[in-house]
Amino acid sequence: MLQVNKKVINKIISASLITVLSAGVAVNGSYLNTNRDTRKAPERSKSAMSVSSAFEKIYESDKVAYYYREDRDIFAIEDKATGYVWKTGLDVPFKKQVEDAKDAVNGEGHYTVERLAEKWKMTKVQVREIANTPIEESMNEQYTGIANSLISIECFKGSGESMTTTTYASASYDDKDGDSSLEEVSGSNGKQWKLNAVFDKAEIGVEVMITLGDDGSINYNIPYDGISGKGIKKLSSISITPFLGASGGVQTVYNEKEKDWTDLQKKYLTPGYVFVPDGSGSLIRFAENTSKFSDYTGDVYGSDLSSYMYYYSALDDSVPLEDPVMPVFGVSQGDGTQSAFVAYADSGDEFMTIIATPSSTDKNKIRYTYAYPKFSYNTEFYQVTNQAGDAYRKTQDKANEFDIDMTYDFLYGDGSNGEPAADYTGMAKAYREHLIEEGILTVKEDEEGDIPMRIDFLMSDSKKGVFGTQEVAVTTTDDVKKILDKLIGDGITNINSGLMGWQKNGETLAKPSDWKFSKDIGKKGKFKDLMKEFSEKGIDISFSRDFVSINSKMINYYGNAAKHLNTQYLTVDKSKVLPENSPVTDFSFALPTKSANWLTSLYERISDYNNSITVKGISNTLLSSHSSTGPTTTVTQAINLYEKAFEKIKKNGATVNMDSPNQYLWKYTDRYLQSPVGTSQYVYETDSVPFLQMVLNGTMEVYAPYSNFSFYSQADMLKMIDYNISPSFVLTQKPSYLLASTTSCDYYSTEFDQYEDLINTIYTTVNDVLSKVKGCEWIGRKVLDDGVIANEYTSNDGEKTVIINYTDEEVTINGESVPAQSAAVIEGGVN
Repeated sequence: MLQVNKKVINKIISASLITVLSAGVAVNGSYLNTNRDTRKAPERSKSAMSVSSAFEKIYESDKVAYYYREDRDIFAIEDKATGYVWKTGLDVPFKKQVEDAKDAVNGEGHYTVERLAEKWKMTKVQVREIANTPIEESMNEQYTGIANSLISIECFKGSGESMTTTTYASASYDDKDGDSSLEEVSGSNGKQWKLNAVFDKAEIGVEVMITLGDDGSINYNIPYDGISGKGIKKLSSISITPFLGASGGVQTVYNEKEKDWTDLQKKYLTPGYVFVPDGSGSLIRFAENTSKFSDYTGDVYGSDLSSYMYYYSALDDSVPLEDPVMPVFGVSQGDGTQSAFVAYADSGDEFMTIIATPSSTDKNKIRYTYAYPKFSYNTEFYQVTNQAGDAYRKTQDKANEFDIDMTYDFLYGDGSNGEPAADYTGMAKAYREHLIEEGILTVKEDEEGDIPMRIDFLMSDSKKGVFGTQEVAVTTTDDVKKILDKLIGDGITNINSGLMGWQKNGETLAKPSDWKFSKDIGKKGKFKDLMKEFSEKGIDISFSRDFVSINSKMINYYGNAAKHLNTQYLTVDKSKVLPENSPVTDFSFALPTKSANWLTSLYERISDYNNSITVKGISNTLLSSHSSTGPTTTVTQAINLYEKAFEKIKKNGATVNMDSPNQYLWKYTDRYLQSPVGTSQYVYETDSVPFLQMVLNGTMEVYAPYSNFSFYSQADMLKMIDYNISPSFVLTQKPSYLLASTTSCDYYSTEFDQYEDLINTIYTTVNDVLSKVKGCEWIGRKVLDDGVIANEYTSNDGEKTVIINYTDEEVTINGESVPAQSAAVIEGGVN
C-alpha cells in the first residue's frame, strides 16, 4: 500500500452545476480557483497616464516616443500605435507644492503664481494645474519623492543597536534629499542620456547611463565607478523606478466650500497584475486589500548566508519559501490586449532583490501595488568578539563592487502580430528571446517520440552505530539493473537516472570528491558494467553529488568551509528536522573554490564510467566567504568559479543534470531537475503560472518534483501536462523505513514495489499528451474558463493546442469533447 502524505494532496473543489457558453467553450459545472491556479485574464484597461506640457520630447522612433519631466525626474513612454503611456514614476506633486500653489492662486500665502513659476522653472499654467491637483493620501514628502524618482538610495544611519536606514530620492521637494539633472550623451542622437543624481545629505553621487531603444525599451546602467562620495561606505542599496506600473491610490480633493482638502477620492484601479518569479511564477493582481500584508521580497538566487545578520541558523519543519532563480519581473495592465513591461538584469543580478508591495487600506501602508528591483551594496551583521559569543552590530568594511545593468522591455497587444503579448506569456517569450540572444539558452532540436522520465536511486546513507556510524544500503547496482529492466519491460524506454549515496559512508558522510564505493552496493566493476549496459540501451545513468553541503564528520572545516562576514564558520542546525539519533545534525557550506574543484575532480574520475553527472548544491546555492587572514570570495567570484568548472567539463562533452539551477548556470544545463510547479503561496499571490517552464521550453529537459511525495493525484498529472514537464521518481529497492535514522529520513516513501503501477500510470497519462507536442514551440497559454487551460504550440506541421480540463465536468472545445479531469490535443488554435 502506498505511503503518502495526505495533507499535501491537491484538493479540487466543485460547486453547483451551471452551464457556461463563451469563446467557443462549453463548460458544465463550476470550478473554485485558488492561488495554485491561473485565473481568467483581467479586463481591458484605460491608460490612466497622459503626457502633459511639463514633459519634453527627447527621442522618438517609428514605434515609440520618449518624454522627460525634469522637475519630477520622470520618463514617459508613449506607444505611437495605441497611444498607451507608461511613466517611470507616479508623476504627482508634493503636498507642500500643491498647498503653496493653491495659496498662490487664491492670493494667499507667501508666493504669487509668477514667483512660484520662476522658482519651480515652469509656466504659470503649470502652476495653476498643480493648484488643482489632488493630494496623495498616505504619502509624505519622502514617499512622494520616491514615487516620482528614477532612482532612490538607502543608507545606514547611526551605529550599533541604534543603527537604522534612511531613503533618499533623486527627485525631492526643494531638493532637500536629492537632486538630479539629465544630459544627452554626445553623438547619441537622443538615444543615450546620463542622469546625474546628487544626494547631499548622504554625501553620495550616482551616475545613471540611460539608453532609449527604438523598440520601446529602456536600459539603465549604473557602473560602480559612477558612484562617488565619502558616504558610499554607508550605502545600503539602490532602487530603480519603484512606482513604474503602480496601480491603486487614494487622493484628497480640495473642497471649495470648506476651503480645505477634505474629500477622499479613489484613483482608477488598473485591471492587471504584477508578475514575480516566485517558484514557477506568480501573479499579484491589482486589488484593494483591506488586510495589511508584508512585501514580497525575492532574493535573486537566494540569500547569501555569509552576509546574514548571524552566522548560524536553524531549520524547522515549516515549508520553505521559493527563491527566484532568475532576475526578472514585470507588470501587465489589461493583460494581453493592452500593455505590459518585463524587466530583467544582465549585471548586478547576484545582488538583486525583487520587491512587490501589495496595496492595503491600512493607514501605515502606501495604497498602491507596485514592484521594483533593489540592489544591495552593504549589509549589517553581528561581529562576534569573543568565545562567549558577545557581539555588536556593524556594516561591511567595504561596499560590494558591481555594475547594474537593468532593461525594461515594453510590450503591447495580444501577440497576434508575432510580437510578445502584453501578459506573463509575452514576458516569458521576450525574456527567453533575450537569453537566447545572449547565449545563455540554446534551442535544441527535439525529435518526436516519447517524453523522458527521471528515475533517481537512493543507494545508501549512514546512521549511528554501537561504535561510530553504520552504513545503511537500500539499493545495490543489481537492484538498479532489475528496476530499470522492469520499467523497460513495462514500455518506458526514455529514461535517465541519477545515483545518490553511491559512495562509501553514504549520501551524508562521504566526502564530495571521494572515489570509494561501498561494498554493500557494488564494486567499481559493477558500476561500470551497469552504466555501459544501459548506455547501449539509450538510458543515461549518472553519479549524483551535492558539492556544497558539508558537515564536520564528513570533512574538516579548516580550509574547506565557508565563513561568515564575522569570519565564523557558517552553521545550520537541522536537529528539529532530523531524527534524534541522526549521525549528524549540524551542517555547513563548502568554500566556493572547494565546490568548484570537487566538481571537476569528481567528473574526471566518473567520465570513464559515463560522460554524465548530476549536480546538487552548486546549482542553487550561492554564497560568499570571508576571512580575516586569507582572501575573500564574493558571490560574483563564486559564479565565475562555477562557470569555469562547468565550461571545463562541458568541453569534454558532459551531459549535466542540475537540481533547480540558477539562471547563470542554464548555459551548461541539459536537464533541469526538481522544477517548481507552484509558488510560496503568499496570501496576496492570486495566480500560479508556468513562467519558468515557458522560458526554458525547448532549451533543455525539465522535470517535475518527485511524484513519490504527494505529487501524483490526477490534478498533479494535469499540472505536469499544463506546465510541460516530465515526471520523476526517487526509488529504493528496500523499504524506506530503513532510512529512518539517517539524514535521508525525509525520503519517506521510495520502495519500488509500491510504486511500479503508479510510475506506469503517471508516465502514460502525461506522455500520451505531451509526446504529441514534443519538439513543438510553446507560443501561448490562455484560460478559457475557470479550470480550463489552452496551451498553444506550433511547429512546421502547423498549430496544436493542448486543452487541460481541471474541472469535474466535461468541456467542449472547438466541437471536441474533453472529459473531466483530463487533457487532450486538438489541431489548430482556440479563439
